[in-house]
Order: sequence, then C-alpha cells, then structure tokens
Amino acid sequence: MHNPTCPSTIPLSRPWPDKLLAAALDAFNDLGARWRARAERRRREQELDAVADMNELLLRDIGAPEWMIAQANVRRDVERRRWLEMQQGQRVGY
Repeated sequence: MHNPTCPSTIPLSRPWPDKLLAAALDAFNDLGARWRARAERRRREQELDAVADMNELLLRDIGAPEWMIAQANVRRDVERRRWLEMQQGQRVGY
C-alpha cells in the first residue's frame, strides 16, 4: 500500500509580523470609527445650537421633534435665569 504524505505543513499560528500588522490595522480602524462618531456628535450639537434661539412656536412650525423643543426651552430658561440673577446682582451692588 502506498501511504501519501502531505508535501507541506500547515502553520498553526501566524508569523509575528502578520500579527503586528493585523493589530495595527485594527487600531487604525478603531480610531477611524471613533473619529466618525465624534464628528457625528459634533454635527448634532451644531444643529441643536442653530435652532436653540428659536422659540417653541417656530420649532413646532418647522416640525422639530419634541425633545429638541424641550431642550431649547430649558436652554432659554437657563439663560433667562442668568440674566435675572445678573440684573439683581447689579441692583444690590455686587
């Protein structure tokens, strides 16, 4: 009987340069994903800043979501309170 042998061996692990390259590519891809996520967050913040000065009626007219209307109201209330505190501080003489 003829018993065939395997002409080449199958490596059980990758060489260390391949492992190093794969780790570097994974890190690079992760960095790119984080950069895109940050850019998306920043874009949303800029959009919210653009509509923050609009009043509730105008936001409803343009079809803004309820969370955006509520957040704009909170921001406007905070600014109003700061302005009132500043006015009261000037009257008292701070």
